[in-house]
Amino acid sequence: MNPPESIQPFHAFPLGVQGPEQATRVAIVSTQRRWHGGEEQALLLAEGLRRRGHTCAIFARRGGKFAERLREEGFPVFTFAGRGRSPQALWSLRKTLAEFSPEILHYNDPHAMVAAGIASTGLTIPVRLAARRVDFRLKSVRLYRLFCDSMICVSRAVAEICREAGYPADRLHLVHDGVDPARMLSGNRDVGRRSLQLSDHHQLLLCVAKLTDHKGHQYLLDAMPAVVRRHPEIVLALAGEGELRNELEAQVQRLGVESHVRFLGYRNDIPDLMAAADRMVVSSHMEGLCSSIIDAMLIGCPVIGTRAGGIPDLLSHQNSSLGWLVPARDSDALANAVTDSLESPEQSIEFARLARERAWRDLTHESMVNRTISIYLTQSRRACSASMHQLAPAA
Repeated sequence: MNPPESIQPFHAFPLGVQGPEQATRVAIVSTQRRWHGGEEQALLLAEGLRRRGHTCAIFARRGGKFAERLREEGFPVFTFAGRGRSPQALWSLRKTLAEFSPEILHYNDPHAMVAAGIASTGLTIPVRLAARRVDFRLKSVRLYRLFCDSMICVSRAVAEICREAGYPADRLHLVHDGVDPARMLSGNRDVGRRSLQLSDHHQLLLCVAKLTDHKGHQYLLDAMPAVVRRHPEIVLALAGEGELRNELEAQVQRLGVESHVRFLGYRNDIPDLMAAADRMVVSSHMEGLCSSIIDAMLIGCPVIGTRAGGIPDLLSHQNSSLGWLVPARDSDALANAVTDSLESPEQSIEFARLARERAWRDLTHESMVNRTISIYLTQSRRACSASMHQLAPAA
């Protein structure tokens, strides 16, 4: 599937940025052991910075997937033990940060903010920013105020939570996650459906999410008996692993819908599964943004989602609906939205068209990188101006 007509990936530099002439040194710090959406966004950011002539170095947990993957991609990677909080790890982190001498210090997770914030205290680093991707309440706004010049939030809901916690509103910036369209366009519907042994008459409802409480799978499963009664050809595929798998499998048995629900576990063929899907559903009751929705939007797969966290940022735009939005923790509303989408093909096509145009225009990885660089430059100018003001002789 190609980009919609007249909508092409956004490549232009914002605000007159000129790549190498404005080149800067960026340190991205991550303490995560496993690979999740935040690490994918950091990889896309690092690659985008490198394409534009900036120098990007990675500071990451030793033995973690992020350090391994970014090293494979050719980035300089400096590692530290655990979450970087031990005296030895802090010293190592401080030493390597001082040697690299970044102009931008980008914390990719809260533990990275604490570790690198402590380690960099007293070093001359003009700009320090934290990425905030979850709509959980800030545990310590004092540390964010101390170690961050600004925060990059993935949705309006996340930014509002930070503001309510006491972080200054003028230091909050909105940058939605971005997705690489080439990855999603590589999906093959026939391959995906064969992998699930689906026949032509099956309708595939896909949910891509870790099996954990805030993703709301229990409400989606409670909705399934009503959906199955109206559409016995429906199959719900749950792609993802997590601590609730046994509990959710038992729930499926109690509901008597085991022939309609498939637990796929962790999958590395999401593009094929997304291409195979007739509808995507997100049942979260807490959600920073959900980049899997962007995946579906890019290829024109209709989406049913909840009004949780940043999901409305994606499925509602300029007073237009781009998908079905229902209250969180409401199984009846989920069931009604799924059946409505299946029984309203023309509406599904229109939602998918609008969503696809929006995704190609605003939600690609190039858009995310461009907006992040724009914030880097704005913050750098402010830091430079403040420094010059401090150095200016008194009148």
